Amino acid sequence: MVSADVDFRRLVNRLPEGASFTIVSDSCHSGGLIEKEKEQIGAERRMTQERPHEPKPSKKAKSLTFDIIHSAIDTAAGILNDATNIGQKIFGIFGKDVSLKFHPHYVDGVMVLDPLEEDEGILLSGCKANETSYDVVLQNKAFGAFTNAVVNVINQNLGVGISNRDLVAEAANILKNKGFEQDPCLYCSDENTNTLFLGGFA
Repeated sequence: MVSADVDFRRLVNRLPEGASFTIVSDSCHSGGLIEKEKEQIGAERRMTQERPHEPKPSKKAKSLTFDIIHSAIDTAAGILNDATNIGQKIFGIFGKDVSLKFHPHYVDGVMVLDPLEEDEGILLSGCKANETSYDVVLQNKAFGAFTNAVVNVINQNLGVGISNRDLVAEAANILKNKGFEQDPCLYCSDENTNTLFLGGFA
């Protein structure tokens, strides 16, 4: 069960020399998914132009209420009703495969990680940590709005490639101009900000 920022941080810390780890995340609250990765593009770093006369697409938020999540965990936990907190319940369900976030050795919400230096983790997030990531509805089918924007930008740059920074910035402009209330972000080292997304593509 890989679900927490510390899990992805551990993966990034274990990358062999010369390798990079790129995540495109279009889920709600995905900003900062790699713990302590440097934010290169966020809402406060970006300026976009509104296009008020452009038709707005149908959109809907992707979310589950806490009651639904809590009920699902209780059902999965079964006999773990005596667990005193949700972390114990989740550990009881997944055992040794549980996210580090809920591991018994993860004390008081803090885990000692390897020293943080410039690394090869690259996160393109559809929204900030406190935001919802929306779907775009096309022909009665829902797609992640950020994913759809990223694919459109990539298709426009086939054969030449595009940097991580420009990809997120252009995708953000598409979402803003279409009326989506989410702020895509880029988290990576200074060096990887201007490197080509996935090293370039044909």
